[in-house]
Amino acid sequence: MTSERITLTRAGYQRLSNELAKLEELQRGEIEEVAEAFDDTDFGENAVFYDAVFDKDRLTAQIENLKHVLARAEVIDEDPDPTRVSPGNRVTVFDVDEREEITFRIISAEEVTHGIEGISNESPVGSALLGHQVGDVVEIKVPDGLVHYTIRRIE
Repeated sequence: MTSERITLTRAGYQRLSNELAKLEELQRGEIEEVAEAFDDTDFGENAVFYDAVFDKDRLTAQIENLKHVLARAEVIDEDPDPTRVSPGNRVTVFDVDEREEITFRIISAEEVTHGIEGISNESPVGSALLGHQVGDVVEIKVPDGLVHYTIRRIE
């Protein structure tokens, strides 16, 4: 696995830490379930045992993934340049073509993967907005073609 740093917002780091704690608690129960299923098992016919082992293995993989993410985390507490879009910012843009205002929260791909609301700083829109400032018009290639956003606010 790569040792590349993962940028997380403080809220994202806390949410992933809480998820890890919940999964570790759940894992203790899964281990007991496997042990009970093992005691009652006729190995050739007991689907309960095999299901319990599968669930335990899946849970262990999720825990290891979260530990890996948190170990590589670089937590954003302060915006290094509040005048430019960076991970952790909420960015309001005006879609020139659709004539509507849209707000994005730019977060890491790991945060998006774990259910935190926002767009990844690695996505076409997220990566294109990074480094720009209020008033910039950004042309972004998306699957449906090109979009043109004027940055109105960075928070």
